[in-house]
Amino acid sequence: MMLGDVAAAAGGAVLPGSARRPVGKCVIDSRKAEAGDLFFALRGSRADGHDFVDRVLRKNGMAVVEKGGLRRDVVVVADVKKALSAAARWRRSAIPGRVVAVTGSNGKTTTRRLLAAALGTSGTVYETTGNFNNDLGMPLVILNAPDPPPDFMVLELGMNHAGELLELGSVADPTDSMVTGIGRAHMEFFESVEDIARAKAELLEVTRAGGRCVIPAGRPILLEAARRRGLTVKTFGDGGDAWLEILDEGRCLLHPWGVEIHPRLRGRHNMRNALAAVTMAVLQGIAPAEAASAVESVPPEPGRGRVVKAGGLLILDESYNANPDSTMACLEVLGSVAGKKAAVLGDMLELGEDAPAYHGEVLEKADSMGLEFLVLVGGIYGSVADAVKNSEVFTAGDWKEALEILGRRAGPGTAVLVKGSRSMGLDRLVRSLERVE
Repeated sequence: MMLGDVAAAAGGAVLPGSARRPVGKCVIDSRKAEAGDLFFALRGSRADGHDFVDRVLRKNGMAVVEKGGLRRDVVVVADVKKALSAAARWRRSAIPGRVVAVTGSNGKTTTRRLLAAALGTSGTVYETTGNFNNDLGMPLVILNAPDPPPDFMVLELGMNHAGELLELGSVADPTDSMVTGIGRAHMEFFESVEDIARAKAELLEVTRAGGRCVIPAGRPILLEAARRRGLTVKTFGDGGDAWLEILDEGRCLLHPWGVEIHPRLRGRHNMRNALAAVTMAVLQGIAPAEAASAVESVPPEPGRGRVVKAGGLLILDESYNANPDSTMACLEVLGSVAGKKAAVLGDMLELGEDAPAYHGEVLEKADSMGLEFLVLVGGIYGSVADAVKNSEVFTAGDWKEALEILGRRAGPGTAVLVKGSRSMGLDRLVRSLERVE
């Protein structure tokens, strides 16, 4: 990829002497730019990327800008954000392999990782990393795809508003797509779960006609969208083309293949994620047993199901994010652990005016489990804390206060679930416990 390619794709201008300069990686954070990298100088709510262009150029990098005029190693465009998407769309057009887009209310990242492992048994795979799944991160993932192109690219697409997946999908141009599930996430921006299903169906609408899709069973909105697009459809879950037979808390059979799997990721919800990943892998021509073996070996990540001994406790680290359905699933996992149990639950955000009711529903479940105690972090949980009748309950204003409560109340060996929306900072609570260990 040359700087002139980016300029042409974005409808921008570049000096002739810079047009043939090869581009290294693309970044939107000037601190990560190295020699040969291309910095997109985006305007943010807290900083304007144009303020850091000279710093990038001094490091022998390049930049895409809206202001400052033509100069060496700079592309001038009308809108940097639109230029980022346009460049990614151009780069995507040069990738001939299968591109699988993954979205869903829960399990996107886990399913994407499981699928990448399964596809890796059949060819080279390039996938989204970190949380690069929005309108800024996903184009960067595409722009930074390796050359020669991979056999498979697995892209994670997030959304919290209707129309977002149409925009992201137009850039990703997926040959195939997956919806991991429809649940009660981002309810602040939707009137019903059916509206969420319609928003997720947007991904199917922009999947290449004749492509393949894997969707949860019992979701007619998704099924109708897939059929309108002429996609080859496989459903998973109860009543679907693929389904689970639970053998015990750690093992299950994947049907219709009868393949047994014992994943390193705990919980039935993760078995369901594994089922979805294997279903898509089989659609790509991979043997079910081979796909299942690869999926089985994938380890949990920090904040997404990792189990660690820290601070004398057994921590079920689910601190990355939370919504009602994912929190209920994690409470099920906690319930399967032997011995004393407790939970630190942080507010679940973006749930709208019904947020207290959703938090109360979670607490009703937690209160029925015989927990030693609950630590509730944030004002929403605090407003419904009196719903807890059977467990000792503490409220905390932030993760630091929650950490202090844990230090006073939790006995050695207690299993503690840590779960909350990302902005609640409960990942820092887990890291603090690990430093103590």
